[in-house]
Amino acid sequence: MGRIYLGCLLILAIACNRAKQHAEEEELQGDSSLISIVDSSNAGITDSITAVADTTLQVDAAKLIGKWIQPVAGLDKEMQGFQLRKNGTARSINMYTLVYEKWELAHDTLLLWNHSEGVKDTSTIVDTTIIKELTDTSLILFPVKAAEGYREKYLKRNG
Repeated sequence: MGRIYLGCLLILAIACNRAKQHAEEEELQGDSSLISIVDSSNAGITDSITAVADTTLQVDAAKLIGKWIQPVAGLDKEMQGFQLRKNGTARSINMYTLVYEKWELAHDTLLLWNHSEGVKDTSTIVDTTIIKELTDTSLILFPVKAAEGYREKYLKRNG
């Protein structure tokens, strides 16, 4: 009798274990967190050079030589900007902490080397801007790190 009881107990334990495994398999099959999803982290990222390639502007470096100014944000009567010189040096206009050092033109891209004074970190930074429009009197730049549609507008000042 003890053997029959032990045998029934063993059969019951095996049956329960199989039912438990079957329930776990069904649970895993219905778990959406285990669905394989293709990595799309690079989808939609476009190289900035490629993004502006179809709108490349032919820029005459000689037109860039001079003083370019814009109103100071919040102080429309005050002007600030930069001066680009023939020898590749640049100078800040009415910006006391931002000091421009040199400039370079690469196709339609204006590179401006600068550093900050009066701050703890004085490392050199290169501002990279795409020239969107250049005339004898105006310059419109798009900083590559800015939001799409943002523009910086400058007027050429004589003297």
